[in-house]
Amino acid sequence: MDWCALELQAVYFSGKSMANEFKMLAEKENEAVPFPAKHRRPDWRSSGPKRLLPQLQTKVPTIRTWGKKMAVVIDEAFFGSLVGLDEEKHLSNSEIAWFVVGYDPKPGGWKLVPRKVVFTKLDASVKSLTGGVPLSRERFEEQLRAKLGKKMPSHPLAAGK
Repeated sequence: MDWCALELQAVYFSGKSMANEFKMLAEKENEAVPFPAKHRRPDWRSSGPKRLLPQLQTKVPTIRTWGKKMAVVIDEAFFGSLVGLDEEKHLSNSEIAWFVVGYDPKPGGWKLVPRKVVFTKLDASVKSLTGGVPLSRERFEEQLRAKLGKKMPSHPLAAGK
């Protein structure tokens, strides 16, 4: 029996519902993806470390012992959020093959298209999904004071004290 383990991961969004955009897409043809009508952003932390990572950590070790690879399909924006992913040059040395897809406009809609395939080991993928460049403590506290100042301008910490 010849088979492949496949994991598909979409990107979660934080913020308001996407119902308005789906309604716009259903009602009229657009030349471009509609700009969000409400405040919303991709939630890479929910999509990667919280959702995809546990799947990989559970499945890859098992299928690796069976001599199989894991295939993961994600879009190019999600792939771009991965931090410092160490790649393997050959499929034979990898445990995961990342299939990166994009969206190209076509008459009447959009087409899902392959962009590239990247080979990695599980450890490199874990490091990339959980990594990131942390803020300095000073920058974090500066952002905290700015937010506090907007909500509670008279608070002593809002002025940087």
